[in-house]
Amino acid sequence: IIQRVHESEAENAILNFWNFPEGLGLKVKVGKYSPHAPRGQELSLSEEMIEWAIGVPVTPHSVWSESCSPGFRKTTQEGKATCCFDCAPCPENEISNETVTFHPCHGI
Repeated sequence: IIQRVHESEAENAILNFWNFPEGLGLKVKVGKYSPHAPRGQELSLSEEMIEWAIGVPVTPHSVWSESCSPGFRKTTQEGKATCCFDCAPCPENEISNETVTFHPCHGI
């Protein structure tokens, strides 16, 4: 769960709920997200503080597809979430940039 610390601060707390017998629970701050921090330092997470479900000994990995290589574009997989995609070659005379926007290749 991500929770804004204060409206005036541009930082979000990342909370983990620890559940105990008898319906008792505890919210524990396990990290923070600071969108204005230097690139690559926006997320601070204490993985050792996270209480995963029983039988899950390690941090789960994302089910999102990896990024496409240069010269390829994302194509959606029918019937699946938008985060699931295949990579297809860029259309002829076009290239892809980091934002997956196509640009005409004039003079190629």
